Amino acid sequence: MLHKVSEKTMHRVRWLLTLGWLLLIASLFYDPITIAWTDASNLSSPFRVNLDQCIKIRKTCLPQSSFSMSALIWWAMIVPSGIFILLVFGHEFWRRICPLSFMSQIPRALGIQRRRKVVDRLTGEARREVVTIGENSWLGRNHLYVQFGLFVLGLGLRILYVNSDRFSLGIFLIATIACAMLVGYLYAGKSWCQYFCPMAPVQMVYTGPRALMGSQNYLEPKTTVTQSMCRTTDAKTGQEQSACVGCKAACIDIDSEKTYWTELNKPGRRLVQYGYLGMVIAFYLYYFLYAGNWDYYFTGAWTHERDQVAKVWDTGFYLYDRAIPIPKAFAVFITFFVLIAITVTLGLILEKLCRKVVVKKGRSISKEQAQHIVFTLFTVTSFWVFFSYGARPSLNRLPEYPLFAFNALIVLVGSLWLYRTLRRTRSQYERENMATSLRKQLQKLSIDPKLLEGRSLDDLSPDEIYTLVKVLQGVSQQLRLQTYTGVVLDLLRQKTIDASGSFDFCQQLRQDLQLTDAEHFSTIETIASINPELLAFSQATEQVHSAVTLAKTISKPTGKPSV
Repeated sequence: MLHKVSEKTMHRVRWLLTLGWLLLIASLFYDPITIAWTDASNLSSPFRVNLDQCIKIRKTCLPQSSFSMSALIWWAMIVPSGIFILLVFGHEFWRRICPLSFMSQIPRALGIQRRRKVVDRLTGEARREVVTIGENSWLGRNHLYVQFGLFVLGLGLRILYVNSDRFSLGIFLIATIACAMLVGYLYAGKSWCQYFCPMAPVQMVYTGPRALMGSQNYLEPKTTVTQSMCRTTDAKTGQEQSACVGCKAACIDIDSEKTYWTELNKPGRRLVQYGYLGMVIAFYLYYFLYAGNWDYYFTGAWTHERDQVAKVWDTGFYLYDRAIPIPKAFAVFITFFVLIAITVTLGLILEKLCRKVVVKKGRSISKEQAQHIVFTLFTVTSFWVFFSYGARPSLNRLPEYPLFAFNALIVLVGSLWLYRTLRRTRSQYERENMATSLRKQLQKLSIDPKLLEGRSLDDLSPDEIYTLVKVLQGVSQQLRLQTYTGVVLDLLRQKTIDASGSFDFCQQLRQDLQLTDAEHFSTIETIASINPELLAFSQATEQVHSAVTLAKTISKPTGKPSV
């Protein structure tokens, strides 16, 4: 949604949000302002303390007094706002305003990023270049496990140490900023966001293939800068330009839906999607399991509870008026792991049931589509469960009608997102993505106007473009191969695909044009000879060249197309 807003404007917005966040962190150490809002004598404040209210932890009433609202503002206002932004406005909106992402880029802005010496294989010249995390490295393959583990650890530390201890929360947030800046120094691009940030799995869950109001950049005129990708402003021309260093091939900042379908089976992807729902349930359920009542959570008493750190080894469970002698430090993570195991198992079972139910109705469904359906159901469930508890310590202070309106908004937003996401397929995305390139190639041909019924090619939908492509089966193989080459070349120029990913991405188009796999590899070789810059030397390119050689050996294209 913000991808069209200039970088200069967004730079100012990020500075304002960052300064606001730093001010909030400072208030965790010294806050003479918000403490007055909770004073029992301040009758104009909805946050004033009720000294007569008994908020129990088990059988003991917590002492009531005025408190700083810094922790309450962070946990019950700002964090829920971030979740709402992700589902409604999209990953691109969040990434362009995120203060932590902004601060991770400070080493790049100062020109102090770590660099290593690299020798050019062709010229032998040495140069120093920034360091990126390889996609095939251990972290590149398993970063979802790392990020989800940090997410679970962070929530555990939150309950044990930083929920209400303002000093601990301040140190925790400062340490997180320091880690983001350190990663920004060690690795180029948005390596912190892509490979380390514990919030990234949450973004992945709530964005899905596309947010409710997120952009679909592949349907718009192609530009060098899309969605939330790294960008800079040219000092001479004032024009925005890409600052992408290729820290990740299927980058969510360039095309979030492409990343969704590409990484659907990435190691750790199911754990993130299904385990996140378990974490949402476990996190809020633990307040009840610990205190023996819901008042402790819904009143927000946990944001200003005294001596929280000293209670780490307190009894962790209290059920049916009985304390279960398991230390809180262990009870928190036991709750997390049990709920994660339950929801992950449930998700895997539902994937299998989804395929069986659809097959019984006489229709077929791929394993990938069944996974997408269950992913979608888990996301909207997580959203509704989160807002049944998240932000409630502040929302419940509102009058009845505004609170009812907010609840209705959450149900409506989740329902709309579910409606437009549930039936989404990879093939729909690929057709829409390829439609622009196909139009360019079709405009080069002499199309009979009767086929278009008086409309222009620009008026046709992606499905109609594909239908028209099938008409090309009746023309010569040379013309079909020329059209295919033009589409692949256009997609490579737009960085929609790379050389290694073009084979699978264009498979359906080859079938529609009745071209062989060997002809695809010949196309890639032709493009490499004419536009070598589009196939920059990499391991993926080596694999393509090997495939070309193999294809030539086992299959030589003939004048007669294969089906």
